[in-house]
Parts: sequence; structure tokens; C-alpha cells
Amino acid sequence: MPVAKFHREGGGAQGAFVLIVGPSGSGKDTLIAWLRERLGDRPDVLFVRRTVTRHADAALEDHDSMDRDAFTRAEGEGAFAVTWQAHGLRYGLPAALLDHVGKGGIAIANGSRGTIPSLRERFPSLVVINLKVDSDILAARLAARGRESAEDIAERLARAEQAWDLGDNAVTIDNSGPIARAGEAVIAHLRGLGGRGAAAQ
Repeated sequence: MPVAKFHREGGGAQGAFVLIVGPSGSGKDTLIAWLRERLGDRPDVLFVRRTVTRHADAALEDHDSMDRDAFTRAEGEGAFAVTWQAHGLRYGLPAALLDHVGKGGIAIANGSRGTIPSLRERFPSLVVINLKVDSDILAARLAARGRESAEDIAERLARAEQAWDLGDNAVTIDNSGPIARAGEAVIAHLRGLGGRGAAAQ
């Protein structure tokens, strides 16, 4: 299980950090792209780009790439709010995330379910959007990507059924159907965040 490592001291966040999680193939990046088209022009909504130690690939997550040496240097220089390791890769969220949430904004990021307990320690206002997909649909999506063997897909499907500690402030949204259906559900949830949820209106 990946464990988040924090890189700046400070008090609790005032805004909301919205972490979109779910198994591989659940449509996290597609959902974030849909939300960005509708909310991306709002200064109070920040779409957070992760930095990952792999080459950029349009077929994969939209992310910033660094090799391991550059990542380690950036980490030491305080470039990240949070870093973790999973599947042999290093991941980082930019330090700007802390400033944005601290000023009362909403930040939206693609995340790992395994980092939720640690992230909640740093962001008491953490909001988790957990995507679920029917197993047959998830299997078809993974197979269509053509990047994994049947054995790898079976392992991912088993992992998708694993129970995770999502915390109290979490909502599960079914993304088995059209992306707009899940997207509207997310926006409705953001509106329910109170004053900060006005960003989604």
C-alpha cells in the first residue's frame, strides 16, 4: 500500500481537496477531463497535475514526467506537497495545492486509494470521490487498452474488489455508463460542500 509523505509544515486546509480514486479503467482521467471542460475557467477550482517518474504518453494519464533523479531533486527542493510510491513509480502533487486549498479553493486530483488515510491527516477537508464500474465493463475497458496480459487484468479486477478505508467524507459514484452521468453526480456533490461548493455552480 502506498504511503504519502508530506513536505511542508502548516495548519489545516480551509478549502477542499477533492481526490478522485478508483481502480484502473474506472475512468478517472476521462472524468477529470470532463470536469475541466466545465469548471476549468474558474479561478477557485484547481485541477492538479501529478508528476510521475514515467514518460508522458497521451494514452495514459495526463501528467508531468520526471526521471527519478530529477524527481528526487525536486522533492528535496520542496516542489511537492505530497509524494508517494506505487507500482514501481514515484508520484508527487505540487506544493501549489497547499496554497490553493489554504485560501479556500477547491483542488481536484487523480489519486490512489492507498494514500487516503495519510492524505486525510494533512487535509482534514479531504473529499473522496470513489468511482466504481461493473466488473464486466471494467474488464472490457482494460482489455481494450491492449497494455496488459489476461493475468494482469485478472489481478486488477481482483484489486478493484478490495475494500479500502475511504473515510467518512467519501462518496461512491457509478461510472459504468456515460461519462456525463458520473460528471453531473460529481458536480452535484461539489455543490453540497457548502460555501466552497459554489465553485461548481
